[in-house]
This record gives sequence, structure tokens and C-alpha cells, in this order.
Amino acid sequence: MNSIESTVSAWSGVKVDSHDRGGGREFTLDGREIGHIHRDKLVDIPFTKPIRDVLLEENRAEKHHVMPDSGWVSYRVQSDEDIEGALWLLRVAYLYHVVTLQNHEEETSTVDVIDIDAALVELDMSDTLDAVFDEVRAA
Repeated sequence: MNSIESTVSAWSGVKVDSHDRGGGREFTLDGREIGHIHRDKLVDIPFTKPIRDVLLEENRAEKHHVMPDSGWVSYRVQSDEDIEGALWLLRVAYLYHVVTLQNHEEETSTVDVIDIDAALVELDMSDTLDAVFDEVRAA
């Protein structure tokens, strides 16, 4: 789990702190939670319902273990091979929040300027998820 924390904490503007509910570590961007890891290697990530629905349909995540009807998803890290999937989901959440901050041109943002187009291409998202992200970017 240290590799997840060290990778996510290196992203511009991300702060890492203790997760109060259930132990673990929480990642925030300008005060917005982009996800957290429980001690039992369960990663929980908040999304909008349209993004969540695509992620569930593409089997990239499962419904949240406590709030299955919310926009949150859960991802279980059972082996080293699962770390890449957790990081991919956290990166999608991070970029979603970066886009939201840029759309609202929040002057207090601690995020460096990020080439969103290049970052999204690196994720190699499906056309369906890319279309949902385009709607967020156009808002």
C-alpha cells in the first residue's frame, strides 16, 4: 500500500492524511477527497454516478461496500497486480477534480497547471468513459 500512497502523494496538490473512518490513509485535493485506503487494502473512491456507472459496467471497480447506491466505488487490492488498477482509478478521480477546479477557476487551487488532454490519453480510457469526461470538461 505504500506504493499507492507514495505515487498519489506525488501528484500536484495532493495531501495525505489519516482516514478517520476505519483507519487507513486519505487523499485530498484542495480539500476534496479523491479517495482513501482502509487498512484491509480496500480502496474507496468517490465519483459522479455517470462515471461510477461506466466503471462498474467496465468491471474496473465494484459498488461501494457500504453505500452501493452512491457514486462511490470500492476496489480491493489483494495482490501487487491490483495496485495498478487502484492507481488508475485514483488517477481518474484526481483528474476529475483537477478539471472541476479548472472549470471553476478556483484561485486558491494548489494544483500546478496540468495538461489534461495528455493526462487523459495516458489513462487509455474507454470511449464511453472519455465521453462522460468530455461532458465534465464542457461544464
